[in-house]
Parts: sequence; C-alpha cells; structure tokens
Amino acid sequence: LQDGVIEPATRSVSGAAFNASAVAAAADKAKAVKTGKYEVVLYQKISVGDGRQANNPWLQELPDPITKVTWDNYAMVSPHLANELLALDVTNNQRQADAYEVTPEKPVIKITMNGKSLELPVLIIPGLNNSTIAVALGYGRGVVGQDAKITLERVGRSATGAGKNAYPLVRFDGTSFIYNDGATVEKTGATYAIAQTQVHGFTEGRPVIYETNLKSFIANPAAVLAEATHEREILIPDGEQYTDYVKDATIYPDYAKPGIKWGMSIDLNTCTGCSACVVACTAENNVSVVGKTQVQRAHEMHWLRIDRYFTGDLANPDVVFQPMLCQHCDNAPCENVCPVAATNHSSEGLNQMTYNRCIGTRYCANNCPYKVRRFNWLDFNGSDSFPDNQKALVGVDTDEVILQMNDDLTIMVLNPDVTVRSRGVIEKCSFCVQRLQESKLEAKKAQDPSMVRNVKVACAQACPSDCITFGNVNDKQSDVYKAR
Repeated sequence: LQDGVIEPATRSVSGAAFNASAVAAAADKAKAVKTGKYEVVLYQKISVGDGRQANNPWLQELPDPITKVTWDNYAMVSPHLANELLALDVTNNQRQADAYEVTPEKPVIKITMNGKSLELPVLIIPGLNNSTIAVALGYGRGVVGQDAKITLERVGRSATGAGKNAYPLVRFDGTSFIYNDGATVEKTGATYAIAQTQVHGFTEGRPVIYETNLKSFIANPAAVLAEATHEREILIPDGEQYTDYVKDATIYPDYAKPGIKWGMSIDLNTCTGCSACVVACTAENNVSVVGKTQVQRAHEMHWLRIDRYFTGDLANPDVVFQPMLCQHCDNAPCENVCPVAATNHSSEGLNQMTYNRCIGTRYCANNCPYKVRRFNWLDFNGSDSFPDNQKALVGVDTDEVILQMNDDLTIMVLNPDVTVRSRGVIEKCSFCVQRLQESKLEAKKAQDPSMVRNVKVACAQACPSDCITFGNVNDKQSDVYKAR
C-alpha cells in the first residue's frame, strides 16, 4: 500500500488471440463510400470543445487558430469548392478575393445531412479537400419554446446566440456516433456576419516573417535574413560602425542601466498556434471581453495575438504562426509621440503604461509598427462612476456578455494585482509586471539574485510547447540569454 504498486512473485506471460474480424469491420467502414457529392466533417474547436465550454466568454472570444473567427461556427470550404458552390473565385479574381475578405457578411449555404438541414456562413480556407466541408460542434445552444430572458438565464449570456447547433447532423449507426457523412449543399443567397481578428492569410512577399528549411539553413545560415541584411546596408551606410542599436538608433542620450534587463524570446519553430498563451494573458491581466459586435469593429482587446500565415502550395499549404505582443522596443516609437508621457521606458527595459495619465489620443497606437496597443472604446469593465451605464449599449454597441463579465459572481475572476482599465485608455502587454515586482521582492528578501533569473510570465507558463522564454537578459545564466 505504501509503494502503490503490487509486484507479483511470478510474472505470467501468455499469448493473445488476434481478432481479425474487428480489423476487417474497421477496414470496411473506412472504405465505405459516402453518399452524396460532398462530405461533411463535424469537429471540435480547441476553444469551446464539444460545447461544455460554450458559456466561457474568454474561450468564445478566442480566435480560432486557423480561421481567426470568434463567437461563431461556420462551414469551412476550399477555394475550389467555394468557386463551385458560390461562383466565388478568390484564387484568380483579386477583386472578388478582396471583397470577400474585408466584408464581415459571408455567403450562407444550406447543408442537408441525414435528413437534417443547417444553414451556415462559408469560410474559405486553403488546404481543405475539394469535396469536404468542415463544421464545428458545440455552438447554437438554446431553450426550445422559451422567451429570450429564460434562455439567457438557463443557457448563459455567452452561449446564447453564438453559432448554430450542428449536433442534429450526427448519425448513430447502432454502435457508435458518426461525425462525417455524405451531404447535399446548396447556395441560399443570404449572408451572415462573422467576427474575424485576421482576414488576410498571406504575407504577399513582404518581410513579415522569414522561413526556410533545415537543410538550407545548415548550408547557409545567413541566407534566410539576406533581405533584411541588404535593407539594413542600404539604410545605414557604413553600418559596421553602428552595432549598438539601443544607443545608435536614437537622438536621445544613452544612460547606463545596470541591474535587470527583462527580455523575451519566442521560438516560432515550436509554436503550434494553440492560443493557450492568449487565454492565460487574458486571465492574468484582466483583459476585457468585448463581444462579437466590437470584434467586428476590430476593437478586440487581446494583449497577445497569434498571426497566422499560409505559405507554399495553396492546395496543400504550410501554416506559420507568429505570436505578436508588445516588443518593449529599446527605442520605442510610441513613447516619443505621447503628449502626456503616459507611456515611458523603465530602467529595466519595460515599455510602461500609466493608465491614469492617458488621455486617449491614440497617437501611440498609430505609431506602433506591430499594432499591439489596444484602446478601450467603451466601458467594458464597469469601472466608470456612472451606475448601469452598460445596459443602454447592449444590442447596439455591445452584447449581453459585457453584463455577464460584470455581475457580482463573474467579476470575482479578476486578478486583484492588476488595475482594471476604464474607457478612453490605451493598454498593452506589460510583461506581467506584477509578477516581475513579486519576483524582485522575493529575491530581495532572500538576498538571492538568481530568483529574478528566469521569471514565468503568464503566457510562458501556459505554453504547452515551451516556446516562450522570459527572464533577465543581463544574467548570462538565464534561459533567455542562452536562447539569444
């Protein structure tokens, strides 16, 4: 009992019978021809899963890693199938492709499968099979025959009205549930608005992200950055003289900064785009949930986003994920344009925000090359002094989820170590400064500088691929120093 394991005195080994009939039955099912011209595959998203997480607003507002859609499910089709069903050629007709991408209203198709029908907006994603349509489960909760008020109470403010219920399309064959089957599909002529955080998936040859294969990198490591190196040589004559960009890339005086220098490195080779870091950042830093209406207006508040790019063959592309957050630039362009010095640079390398000094000019957001500064267009957190000021906006500028995030119970998820921001204020990644302060205090009490060597910020702690490394760059024993 103490060891937790029982070890028999003698170990008996015997042969096992091979069940060929079970293998044959599985093979027959795999080879079975689906009825209908198209096949519909029902799957679960990483956010709401089978629907049990549908009433979690953090997960509803989490962009899907591939489609970047929030608050809805949809019918994913290939560019070829979209041309066949909707006469929408996003591959060869640039005008049609641009109009489809920037317009939230997507064309709707009617899917009929196992005698059940479902109407969903179409989302065109490269890499899908030309005869396959993918639909996510877990959406479309409701209470049959009840009014809206009862539905909100029983289903929840987040799940109500989010997507369509695809479970009626699931078939039971007497043994197991079948989540893919033949179907008929037709164009309806209607449209449905979805909320995407990224509408274009290609770099168009711009130096947004560089990639190569291992063989080429080993043969010539400098080749992958040849374009960036050439650009630097053109912009900076006699560039060999200017190697310290902190000092040489500014007209301001450079001061010595002894002690801690916080820094982060992200390994793009291991990032899978799972978005666990996005949810962790939201939970740790009290990032606002804004609802579908505001996401459609590009007013989402995520401090950390994951950009997704398709590369290679359009029929079978590779997908590259690029986590994007405040870079805490050593010579930050946002700091120079703020008229009230609400954003400044600390001696530890942090690009800081003073919320109660910010007057909302948004000059900093306009000057940020990474577009990672977020503006509170509305009072998402109920932090203004006017009571019930959010209710009048529901259904016009906001959704019911805003009220859910501010009721007496749900509001207890807020982190008491982080300030809640009000309307008219810019916010962004702080490198979890509350954790940094705590680590410095613990190190001071213990008189142990190594305690600030490797600090776990929220995104790094949640990353299952361990691709985010954070710590003190000035400490040569730190993980981030070794990674760089």
